[in-house]
Order: sequence, then structure tokens, then C-alpha cells
Amino acid sequence: MELDWAEDFIALSSAGVFSKAADARNVSHSAFTRRIKNLEYWIGTPLFDRSRHPVTLTAAGEVFRPVAYELISTLSTVQAEALGLVHREGEVLDFVAIHTLAISYFPSWISQINDAIGPMKTRVIAESFSGCVEAILSGSSDFMVCYHHPSIPMIAKDIRYPSMKIADDRIIAVSIANPDGTARYQFDGEGTVPLLAYTQDSFLGKVTNLILKRSGMGERCVFQHQSSFGEVLKAMCLAGLGVAWLPQVAIQNELDEGRLIKISSPESEHPVSIHLYRSFERSRKEIEQLWSYASSMT
Repeated sequence: MELDWAEDFIALSSAGVFSKAADARNVSHSAFTRRIKNLEYWIGTPLFDRSRHPVTLTAAGEVFRPVAYELISTLSTVQAEALGLVHREGEVLDFVAIHTLAISYFPSWISQINDAIGPMKTRVIAESFSGCVEAILSGSSDFMVCYHHPSIPMIAKDIRYPSMKIADDRIIAVSIANPDGTARYQFDGEGTVPLLAYTQDSFLGKVTNLILKRSGMGERCVFQHQSSFGEVLKAMCLAGLGVAWLPQVAIQNELDEGRLIKISSPESEHPVSIHLYRSFERSRKEIEQLWSYASSMT
């Protein structure tokens, strides 16, 4: 059994396609397939149903998934501790957050908590929306910081995974600014604008689709570029490649500096909330202390 095999297993269970998982793991398709087969041989039974596309986990694969997460976490921690790079696991709070919030929100939020209750040792992993949910369900993270919207399925109704709202945000449409301070792209006229779009399965992609359908703006927007990460769309927007609907928390500095201009009306924007999730199955002093203080902040 090799650690790489467990990491390959997680990659394939998330991607569902061998070629995508191999690319994510930065190995050739043939080498990746061989390692998955070696893992299944070591386990003694198939872990993936290859008759489906994308591939799905077999019953044995479902059983092995939390074990794989725990194996990766344990071995990584042991290695780091052996090198003297981190303190004991019990002292460190593990967070998983969607990329936009990990970059634009988490640092200031955890700084507020540190100022109030003292420094806390934390580790934050930036993930996709589905990766965040998988991390909290598998028990590989203490907390999840993610967007929440009533119309998008989450784990909020499962009493094992309580959540609290810790902030509000708003999804707005923006354009790069011209030298004279006006927006390069606008919805004032009758023409179309190039759209910088999220992937359909991403959280912000689903919210943006709701906005486009509700406001009727879909007919005005012509697909130009796509990414699952808001930070990538933000960079494309700043490069003048088109219009993007972005979380205000991620672009407030650019708005204040005049580099980006808000071009959406209230009817073509949408409020979202930022939630902190946890699992009741993970509990220790540090977790309860942070959860209690975060509750008092709302």
C-alpha cells in the first residue's frame, strides 16, 4: 500500500474520469490507471464501477473513501511532525473553504477571532464547492466555510452538520474600467457583452444562472471564457476580457480603487450568505471554543 494510491483514489472519486484525475495528479493516464488497479488488487475488490461514465464508487469504494482521507491526513501529519513543521494535531483547527473565501474572506475573519480569544493554530485548504462538502462529510476537516443559498442543495438540513451564518455577501456584475473611469462593458445599450462564466456545477455558477434567468440578462451575454474559480474570472475581468458576476467580498478593493466598475442593477444581482459548518462527530476544546465565539459574533 502506497500513499500515492490513496491520493489517486480520492482524485478519481472526485473527478469521475480517469484522464481528468490523472491530469490533477500530474501523472500519465497509463500510470494513473495502473496505480488504481494496484490499489484494487491490494484491497482485494474493485473500488470503481467502470460500466458507468463518469465512474462511480462501488460499495467497497464507499467504505474505503473515509479510510483513504484518514490515511492521507494521518500520514501527512506524522511526516510533518517528524520534521518538526507543525504541532500536534489536536492543537490545529482544520478548515476547508471554497477558493474565493479562502483567499478573500478567511484571513480577515480568523484574524478577528484571534484578536478576541487569542491566537489559534489553523490550517485552511482551498477547495471547490463539492470538495468542501466532501471534506466535511468525510471528517477530514473540523470546519467548512462556504456560501449558502436556499435554492442550492447543501447539508444544512442534516442535524449532524450544523451551520451558522457568519457574514453576508452579494454577487454583482462588474467590468474593467476605461481610462476615463467609465465601464468598458455596459448593459445600457442594446448590444451583447462577452461573459466570463463559471462552470455549471460550481456554486457561483448556479447562482449566476439564477440571476441570468430571473433578470433576463442571459440574452445579453455571449459566452467568452469559463472557469470554476472566481479568482480566475476576476483576473480575466481585470484583463478586459469580459463581464463577470463576482462576490463583492472578493473585489471590494478593486471597486474602491476604480479598477472594476459595478454594472449590474439590483435586479441583476443576488444576495448570498457565508456559513460556517462543522460536524458534531468532531469535538475537542479548540473546536468548541471557536464555535462558541463564532456564534456570539452573529
